[in-house]
Amino acid sequence: MLARPSAVALVGSGAALVLATALAVSGWLAPADLLVRDAALRSLPGTEARKVALVLVDEGAIRAHGPWPWPRALLAEVVSRVRAAGALGVVVDVLLPERREGDAELAQALADGPSVLAAGVDEEGRWLLPAPPLLERAAAGHVSFDVDRDGVVRRFRATRQAEGRSLPALAVAAARIAAPSWPVPVGGVLRPGFRASRSIPSVGAGDLLDGAATGILRGRVVLVGATAAGIGDRVVTPVTPRGAPEPGVWVEAAAAESILSGDLLRPVPPLAAGLVAALLALSAGPLARRPGGRTIALAAGAVLAPLPLGLLALATLRLELPVLCVGLAVLVPAAAAGASRSLASRREALRAGRRVAELEALNASLEEVRREDAEARRVVAHELKTPLTSVRGLAQLLSDFDLSEEERKRVAGMVVNETRRLSEMVEGLLGLERLKLRDFRKVAVPVSLSRLVEERAALLAAGSGREVAARVEAGLSVLGDAELLGRVVDNLVGNALKFSPPTAPIEVALRRVGGDRVALEVTDHGPGVAPEERGRIFGRFARGAAAERAPGLGLGLALVAEGAAWHGGRAEVESPPTGGSRFRVILPLAPGAPATGRRG
Repeated sequence: MLARPSAVALVGSGAALVLATALAVSGWLAPADLLVRDAALRSLPGTEARKVALVLVDEGAIRAHGPWPWPRALLAEVVSRVRAAGALGVVVDVLLPERREGDAELAQALADGPSVLAAGVDEEGRWLLPAPPLLERAAAGHVSFDVDRDGVVRRFRATRQAEGRSLPALAVAAARIAAPSWPVPVGGVLRPGFRASRSIPSVGAGDLLDGAATGILRGRVVLVGATAAGIGDRVVTPVTPRGAPEPGVWVEAAAAESILSGDLLRPVPPLAAGLVAALLALSAGPLARRPGGRTIALAAGAVLAPLPLGLLALATLRLELPVLCVGLAVLVPAAAAGASRSLASRREALRAGRRVAELEALNASLEEVRREDAEARRVVAHELKTPLTSVRGLAQLLSDFDLSEEERKRVAGMVVNETRRLSEMVEGLLGLERLKLRDFRKVAVPVSLSRLVEERAALLAAGSGREVAARVEAGLSVLGDAELLGRVVDNLVGNALKFSPPTAPIEVALRRVGGDRVALEVTDHGPGVAPEERGRIFGRFARGAAAERAPGLGLGLALVAEGAAWHGGRAEVESPPTGGSRFRVILPLAPGAPATGRRG
């Protein structure tokens, strides 16, 4: 018989459901979740494109048939050659809003079969439609991509409306040539999987005009567009390989293939994500009760468990599961329950006959864990309360009051800023929590700290336009994680830049101390840190009196301290005789290991 879930397990499951749903609704982790989703898409095997093909105006075509833009008569010849090759239809991904010589020839070529022309929207929100003679002989589709904040195109609107006219997306119009009955989700958002983007067959427009074999075009919807350097748009998709962005016509073709092959993704509703988190939290309960179980292993398993689930949902059901929202929601109750049960079980064992002193020490340890957990939740709740209250008040202002357009934009900008602050806060906390789950012995590698500090100091000086003077002793290496060490340097130098006068230099020093340790020192000329604040300045959300009016979340120095501790070192601060502050990180030198210079 299966054991009935305990009350504690049910409470943890409910907490996971609420937290995952709230995180999914808020979108705080959406940027990071999208990166995980993109990585999962790239790991899936590609599929073969069967419905679309490309004719590309590439560098060879430009050299052979003249500079871009081509005469309309030459474009008409390209369309006619595509028709002669047995294509189902032609989609010209080129904006043709002005009347030009040769329009009659191009219009006739378009009228010989199913055709679609590109339409755009200008800066004032007005349609840039094909010239009237062309629009009378072909349908039109908009070429507006929805670009996320990281510059990646993951979705596009199935239809777009402007000036009283609604047009389908170019990829939708192309797909409907091969599948006229495909229902267009008016006003909906489509999320292509782009799995066939690497296998779309293509032929150069110059080769086509010169009589090259065109059998690959037969029975397909053919998109014609420019890919030569300097012409045509280029965008990045989730499956774009490292390097240059892909031509827009290639992305349109991949999107059309995704529609025709059913490779469209759907986001998992927030409540469904919450239910997944609740089930995982419920299943983690018995593991937490097992004797000898490690809390860290349990917490890591709780975070990693949604990853294969998300990959499976993406590969089989084309569903996007917010794995980080689910993982974080499972981690909190699972880790808390695991730590509490572990200490409680050890306390019970001691009651059976072990030393009273050790029992009392464990009782004190358990009480300290509970106190720290309660304090951490209180601090996080307090820090989240201010931006949440601001967002709620601003949202009420937007909904309840008749604001002018200028006032509405200003309030909307304030909402975006507060939301960004919340997102940065959650991401910072996640980074600190992930650090606790990493095993130093398994991931640490030799890192040339001398080279890393020199590189980061030079980059930060160039990026800020400020003087960052670095005195670095050569040949110093440590065992650790180069990416984390880079963030430690960035946070210390960034902190110094924030609190120093604009003309004051920042001094960075790296030197050997005590024979087997290395000291990284960053000295500024700011207001300094009061003696009574030096003991708590490295805590999470802790900010000194000088930082009250400066931007920040109070997590930068916490990462410095916890990163140093993870490397077996420590962080400290003092006030030099010249004024300001000197932050110092002491780390153990690598024991005779050669430095590799790895950055991650």
